Amino acid sequence: MIFIDANIFIRYFVSDDSYKSKKVEELFQKIVNGEIESFTNQMVVAEIVWVLDRIYNMDRQLICDNIEFVLNTPNIKIKEKNILFKAIKTYRNTNVDFIDAYNYSYILIRHADSIFSYDSHFDKLESIKRIEP
Repeated sequence: MIFIDANIFIRYFVSDDSYKSKKVEELFQKIVNGEIESFTNQMVVAEIVWVLDRIYNMDRQLICDNIEFVLNTPNIKIKEKNILFKAIKTYRNTNVDFIDAYNYSYILIRHADSIFSYDSHFDKLESIKRIEP
């Protein structure tokens, strides 16, 4: 089992180095075919979102499409995929950053109804109440 770091996905999404992009495409084909067992995690997904947004100024909808590609790629194991799918949906449809979208999704999955936070954008999200300490 081999861990996949954020920069591997980013090379694929931005194709800013044709040699590396081709090698990554070959890697993904081997993963999809089951020749390589792989996994990644939520922090990698968060880093991908941040880099595509802040460094490459990629459109939010395209970022979401790219993350859904990662989540839907066969044979890439990621724990708590259901939370990431909810987070991407929230990130796509609201004006909150990805980490807050993830935390909101985590709150809902855990059946909580409140969050201690000074971030007022949580007030716009359904099903939770923001509480200031």
